[in-house]
Amino acid sequence: MNSTVEPVSASDRAVGAGSVDLAQVAAEVRAAFDAYEAALVRHDNATVCGFFWESPQTIRYGVSEHSHGIEAIRAYRADAAPVHPQRRLRQTTVVAYSADSASACTQFLAPDTTLIGRQSQMWIRFPEGWKIVSAHVSNVKPDRLTVY
Repeated sequence: MNSTVEPVSASDRAVGAGSVDLAQVAAEVRAAFDAYEAALVRHDNATVCGFFWESPQTIRYGVSEHSHGIEAIRAYRADAAPVHPQRRLRQTTVVAYSADSASACTQFLAPDTTLIGRQSQMWIRFPEGWKIVSAHVSNVKPDRLTVY
C-alpha cells in the first residue's frame, strides 16, 4: 500500500510566541524547577517524583542509570542516595518555547566531589501543571571539560 504525506509548511510547524508572554512562562517553569531542586536537596522523593509526568513515556537518564517510565523513575529515586545538602547550582538557564513547553538546564557542584554535574529537563504544561517529560544528568571532570 502506498501512502503519501502532504508537506507541512514551516509556518505550520514553527514555534511562535504570538501573544504568549514567554518571559512569564519561563518564570513559571523556573519556579517549578526551584521547587524541584529544593525537594531534591531535602531528599523528598515523593515530591521529586511528583514533578515528573505520570507516564510510561517519561524518560530520565542519570549518571549511572536509565529510567524509562514513571515507575522506573520512582524505583530509582527510592534507591538513590541523597544529593549533598550543600549542592550549588550555576549557569541555570530556563527557556520557554511556547505557552506550554520549556527547558531547564543547569550545572551543579558539591563539596564532596570535584566533578561538574550537568542537568537538563524538558518541561511541558499539562492540565495539572508543569511536569518534566525528559531529563538527563551527567558529570564531567573539570580537566576533561572544554567550554566554547
